[in-house]
Amino acid sequence: MKKIFASMMAAAMVVALAGCSNNGADSSSAAESGSTAGTAESGANTGDSTGAHKLGMGVVTSIGSSSAGNAQVDATVAAVILDADGKIVSCAVDVAQNKMDITDGEVPEDAASMTFKSKKEKLEEYNMKPASGIGKEWYEQAEAFEAYVVGKTADEVAAIPVETTENGHVVTTDETLLAGCTMSINSLIDATVKACNDDSAADFTGDAKLELTCSTSVDSATASAEDGEDGTAAMYTSFAAVAVDADGKLAAVCYDEVQPKVTFDDEGEITSDTAAEIKTKREKKDEYGMRGASGISAEWFEQNQAFETFVTGKTADEISAIPTETTDNGHVVTTDETLKAGCTMSVGGMIKTVVKAMGLAG
Repeated sequence: MKKIFASMMAAAMVVALAGCSNNGADSSSAAESGSTAGTAESGANTGDSTGAHKLGMGVVTSIGSSSAGNAQVDATVAAVILDADGKIVSCAVDVAQNKMDITDGEVPEDAASMTFKSKKEKLEEYNMKPASGIGKEWYEQAEAFEAYVVGKTADEVAAIPVETTENGHVVTTDETLLAGCTMSINSLIDATVKACNDDSAADFTGDAKLELTCSTSVDSATASAEDGEDGTAAMYTSFAAVAVDADGKLAAVCYDEVQPKVTFDDEGEITSDTAAEIKTKREKKDEYGMRGASGISAEWFEQNQAFETFVTGKTADEISAIPTETTDNGHVVTTDETLKAGCTMSVGGMIKTVVKAMGLAG
């Protein structure tokens, strides 16, 4: 359940709080870079016009496909709208599959300006259709998965029957789902179950359309291996799931970021633990460690919740118009006293990502 920062918002009426340190200010770098954003649309599924709903989001991230000469991050994201019985009313999924050439331990000269498309954004460009036994592209099979899980609970999604193929892919054995989706679905299942069980889910009432966006950029931590020091490929992704009502207002929102780093030696061999768990910022909670550097003593997830609460009920234009200023170190922070009471970290990228997601609702 999303916390409401009522006390923080009230405090804003009487005092302006100072911005937090660089650690907080750079927290939304993935979304602020201006790189190409991937989007996933839920289709026509919407909530009951009178019922209570929850919007949840789940992310499963892996660097397990990284290999010599190639740093790879696969971030699978799912967003769901649940009804009062915990059944999925609407679902959207996508994958930010980000790759960087690290041959001979060197990152590309243009790494800082690299752009990335999600699998769903690539559409036909992803080129799964020629290899598909059912002649379907990735986004088409993803849409079949989204439609299949509607009406199911988290437990029912987790129980979708699967088998592992000889090449290690986890595919369904359910004939109905197989008709539209024969690709590997284990990460889609895991992310969807996470979304259903999201402990930061947002409550709302009424009809709303679900949209999902992911955006990736290369962080400044990216560097080639040099002088015996490992290199780093830092491809960071931000996510926004939104429920938009018939008036174009934000009924609910979930925002998150993941900051995986793939390290490698001067021969391009991976030195990271490719099996390590990778948590998002929301999942890290106090482990993220922003509180000590925050001028309002608030952790990243708390400031994120304050931002989500502040933008709920607003249109895309109103969110775009949130007043901001750029600090000396280039971070975009709000000057709105109410929002500053609960969120002093960088919000430029958060605003862009949420507005982008809302724009998909048409």
